Amino acid sequence: MGHGGRYILDSLKTGAVDKSCYTDADLTIGSKVNVWGREVTICDMDEFTAHHYQSKFGVAKSTPIHYKQTEAAKIEREIPPYNGWGSEEDSRANCLKLIAQAPKRDFIKFMKKDRQGLDSHVLRFFARLDTNRPIDMDRTFIISFFLSDDTISVFEPEKRNSGIVHGKFIERSKIKKPSGEYYQAEDIYVGAVVNFRSHQFVIVDAD
Repeated sequence: MGHGGRYILDSLKTGAVDKSCYTDADLTIGSKVNVWGREVTICDMDEFTAHHYQSKFGVAKSTPIHYKQTEAAKIEREIPPYNGWGSEEDSRANCLKLIAQAPKRDFIKFMKKDRQGLDSHVLRFFARLDTNRPIDMDRTFIISFFLSDDTISVFEPEKRNSGIVHGKFIERSKIKKPSGEYYQAEDIYVGAVVNFRSHQFVIVDAD
């Protein structure tokens, strides 16, 4: 109704609403229907529906459309390379589940090999860098191997007038060999050459 109580004719039908609905004649294998703005393809029908179309429209059941993904087409999960932030186990846990969970630890081993009074269960070695650079040849390091969880830390003692900042060199964490396996206690001994995060150390002594 327009101004003044008069009716306005919509000759172009600009306000018309299409109220037509799908019927069973529109639904066949291979046809596409619009479901709330999304295009859906009909791939198959059950035996009762096929009998209905045969008796009402005289249409035999069409060949079903294959829609299931084959095993070969599935995308394998790829774990991104470790970027150095945090521990590798934590980074991997973020990729395996939507809600990350802390990696499980060997609790029994931890309780047996954790500090008990004066027994610390920590192996300590003295090492130097395997290098020919004069500035690095006199640097000494303390490598600690924690038997409770097979983690390793590297500390550089203070040396006066060296010009090198002392302190924590490698934070306590599990360290992999170049082969991809984690270092174990039997891999670190006097005379051994170990590679920690691209730094090559020569073990020269132990406490």
